[in-house]
Amino acid sequence: MSPTACRSVTRLSMVLAAVALSALAYGQSDKQSFNGQLAMEHIAQQISFGPRTSDYPGKQKTLNYIQQLLEPKADQLVVQRFQAHGLSGNNLWASFYATAAEQKNHPRIMLAAHWDTRPIAERDRLPAKRSQPVIGANDGASGVAVLLEIARLLSNQRAPVTVDLVFFDLEDMGNIDNLPFSIGATEFVRKNPFYRPAAGIVVDMVCDRDLRIPRERFSREGAADLQDHIWRIAKSQKAEAFKNRTGAYIEDDHLPFLRAGLNVINLIHWPFPQSWHTSGDTIDRCSADSLQQVGRVISEFIYLQREPL
Repeated sequence: MSPTACRSVTRLSMVLAAVALSALAYGQSDKQSFNGQLAMEHIAQQISFGPRTSDYPGKQKTLNYIQQLLEPKADQLVVQRFQAHGLSGNNLWASFYATAAEQKNHPRIMLAAHWDTRPIAERDRLPAKRSQPVIGANDGASGVAVLLEIARLLSNQRAPVTVDLVFFDLEDMGNIDNLPFSIGATEFVRKNPFYRPAAGIVVDMVCDRDLRIPRERFSREGAADLQDHIWRIAKSQKAEAFKNRTGAYIEDDHLPFLRAGLNVINLIHWPFPQSWHTSGDTIDRCSADSLQQVGRVISEFIYLQREPL
C-alpha cells in the first residue's frame, strides 16, 4: 500500500533523537513485553533512508537494515529474489524455531508485512506532489516495525510455536502502469508451495494516532476462526484499536495465501487514514500506543496458545 522524499536533515535528526530518548524512558528493561516506543524507533530509522522504491537508495538501505537486525537473532534468514511483471524484488524470510520442548510437533505461525513504499502520492491534495514518492511511515514502515520488535522478543524468549517473519516487497505498485498489488506476496506463495503455516497475520498501516482495525472481510470469509481468536485476545487486553465490526474487502498481502487455502488474516486500518498515498504519511501521525496495542495482541497469540490452530 501505500513528506516528500526530501525532509530536512535537521528535522529528521530531531525526530530520531526524540524517539530514541522516549524508548529509553519507556521501559526498555522489560525484555518480554512488546514496546511501542522501540517499534517507533524502527519507523524513524526506515523513513530516515527515504522512499523504499527501486529508484531510490533508501530501498537497499532498508533491506540492509532489516537483514542486519535479523541475522544475529533468527535461526534462519533467507532473502528470496524474484522477477515479476518486469520488476525485481526481494522478500525476506526469518524463522525463529519453537522452544526445544515443542520442537517435534510444533505448528508454524507466519507474521508478515510489506517493506516497500508507494512510488507516487497520487492522493495528495497538491498536484505538484502527486508524482513524488510516499515516505510511508504508516504504509510500509509500521508493519515492518511491529515485526522487528516481535523479533526482539523472540530472540529473548522463544515461543512454543515456530514463528516466521516475512517481509514482502512490491506490495504497493497496484494500479500503476496496470500493475497489481501484492506482487511480492504472490511470488512468495508461488515460490514456496511447500510452506503451509497453521496460521498467519499480515500487519499493514497500524501506527495511526486514531487507529481503527475492523474485521476485514476477506479475512472473515477465509479465516473466521483465526480472526475471532485475535479479537478475543484484543478484547481481553482492552485493545481499543480493534473494532468489533465488519470492515471492507481490502486487497492486501493476505489474499495470495487465502487463495492458496491458508489460514491468514489482515490487520489494517479502515477506513484508510487521510494520509494514505499522500506526502502526509509521516511519523508525526504515528502513535507508540497504537503499535503497542497491535504488538501485544500478536505477542499473546504467539506466546500463549490457549486454542488449537
